[in-house]
Amino acid sequence: MNINTMSDTFFRFADIEFGNSPTNESIVGLFRFEGAKMGKQGPYQVVVAEIDSALYAYEQLLDVINATVEQSRTLMTGMTLDPFARFEKLIARVNEAIIAFQEKEPTPINWNRINIFIIECNQDQLCISGHGKLTNIFLQKTEQGFKSFDLCGSLEQPTTPDPNKIFGSLMCGDMKPGDIFFIGTNNFNRLKAQLNLKDRLSELPPVSAATEIKRQLEKEQVLEDFTAAVISAHAPEQSIVKKEPNKQKDKSSDSMQKLRDHEEQINQTLSPVLNPLKPRKKQEPNLEGNPSVPKPIASPLGAITKFLSSLKRNNDPTTSTKTALRAMNAGHRSALTTQRKIILGAVAVLILISIVGYASWSRNKRIAAEQASWETSYQQAMDLKTKAENDLLYAKDAQAKTSIEQSEQIINALDKSSDDRKNRTEQMLADISVIKDRLRKVVVASNIIELQSLPVTVADGQLKAPVLTKDAAYVVDNSDKTIYKINLSSREKTAIKLPDSATDIVAGALGELSVIFIDSEGSFYAVSIAQDTVKALNRINDIQVADLVIYANKAYVLDGNDGQIYRLTQSSAGFGNQSKYFSDGAPAILAGATGFAIDSNVYVAKPNGSINRFLSGEQEAFGLGSVDPQLASLSAVWTDADDPRILVTDPAQKRLLVYDKNGLLTAQITSVEFGTLRDISLRPQAQQALIVSSNRLLLVPLP
Repeated sequence: MNINTMSDTFFRFADIEFGNSPTNESIVGLFRFEGAKMGKQGPYQVVVAEIDSALYAYEQLLDVINATVEQSRTLMTGMTLDPFARFEKLIARVNEAIIAFQEKEPTPINWNRINIFIIECNQDQLCISGHGKLTNIFLQKTEQGFKSFDLCGSLEQPTTPDPNKIFGSLMCGDMKPGDIFFIGTNNFNRLKAQLNLKDRLSELPPVSAATEIKRQLEKEQVLEDFTAAVISAHAPEQSIVKKEPNKQKDKSSDSMQKLRDHEEQINQTLSPVLNPLKPRKKQEPNLEGNPSVPKPIASPLGAITKFLSSLKRNNDPTTSTKTALRAMNAGHRSALTTQRKIILGAVAVLILISIVGYASWSRNKRIAAEQASWETSYQQAMDLKTKAENDLLYAKDAQAKTSIEQSEQIINALDKSSDDRKNRTEQMLADISVIKDRLRKVVVASNIIELQSLPVTVADGQLKAPVLTKDAAYVVDNSDKTIYKINLSSREKTAIKLPDSATDIVAGALGELSVIFIDSEGSFYAVSIAQDTVKALNRINDIQVADLVIYANKAYVLDGNDGQIYRLTQSSAGFGNQSKYFSDGAPAILAGATGFAIDSNVYVAKPNGSINRFLSGEQEAFGLGSVDPQLASLSAVWTDADDPRILVTDPAQKRLLVYDKNGLLTAQITSVEFGTLRDISLRPQAQQALIVSSNRLLLVPLP
């Protein structure tokens, strides 16, 4: 498309959008805003974004930025401003909108995950501002060829993003005819040489270059999402005026010649009327008034001919004879004359054509009605799919699931006999499959770090009680009664031996100055974070220890037998002054509980995949939202008062589930590295979880 500006220079724009990622772990997008026409075409803006997260909060942030750019473009349409001042006002409004968004949004924004740039083309100026980093090439045309520049790298960005001024710098410069600017997602930088970006951009028009790059991506089958914009400046096109051939001057004799030609044409037209053919002269009659006919010369052959002619005349029946024969029905004449045969044949053909036409019309009508019914059903399925996408955008998972199931049911019932119908239904089912994956919120974890593992000869389940601190990870190997401390930066391991009296460690929790562990018989052990020494503390008797939580300087111990929770206050000897959380006895539904977590509310996990929530000993209405496949097993649960998430481990499906505090699913994390997930530890607001998977200790990134 060509967009004229106030100067003679105009811009051509082309975009590249290629989506081939099997997962939805990031948000990429390109948004274009054209200036309104008010006697001329105004400036236009382009927003290019790449966000390394699929959380809804980042989608809302991108919507806010786009809406602000659109609103600012409309408000400044009638203003007379130089390009730099205009762009500066636009960026200021975007920064104000981001500040207002962060004040209302409860989810914290991690700006290190965001790469977004705003470009404006106005007159012969190109202005740019942004945050993060994107692949970009500015090709400046010179007499020797093209010089390339990195405009995004030229922006002065602070090391630590300022939430009150995310778009902290901007710049504007001339864009002369022949200059080209390319900006796209960071994966283009990795494939820059393979895609031959610079040569294609400098040698081909923008649309052709974009088409060739996209075709190369399709050919390579890269399993990623790409988006990019190509902007080029051009000189005004000169209109070519065709010179009319010089007309030859009329000669003085031309008018007389035209008159003669016209007269000749009229004579040829009227000659049959003006000069008709003369009729042949009749022979003069003789005196008796009869025409004089020359008499033939008598000859033998003539006599024979005359005799035969007389016989023929005598054999021809008279009128009375013909009448008598007809009265006798002698079959001399037939009622089915030639004319009537022609009429009957024409009628038969007409009837046959009518029958064939009616049959064809009925068939076409039936096909049209069936096609209309098919299109109505297909459109209904399309509307349900669109509704599911909108519900999914606003976290209405239950409504989205219902709509997508109805849409899939309609599509499966449609006829697929023709190639067109088959292709359309297959495309619809593919789109539905993508939405179902988004509804399942599946995230395939990558960059998982193994901190500790036991030999394959050790029985499964010997690695227990993971605890994550700021700088280290702790885990217990019950097979040799050893606590391992792993430094998160250097991966250095420290082995701390447990006392010989210790039985199998069941759970661990983080205290103020030490990490607290409890064994199967209720004995407490404290490991000093600073000195890496272990100290045996007191013991809680007569319970079957299932889990341990340190909350508000108190130790809470879950009895896996009846589900009772025991509260102990901190003392010099360890933890004492034991009391029951459920004063009237634990509810029967908590019998056999596997784990619990506290954030002022108490969340108790059952092995069947259910979680019950209590406040001050009273059960509240709470349940985890639906997930596909259904949650049927649960080994551990984690939450904190300073964290909006609830994390649970599903050993049967080998996955880590992330919910919000209302029980709605936000992520379903899977990986080929996962085995039987047994326990989990986390720090509030952290983006990594410490997980025991079979006999391995894994550090798993969170979305």
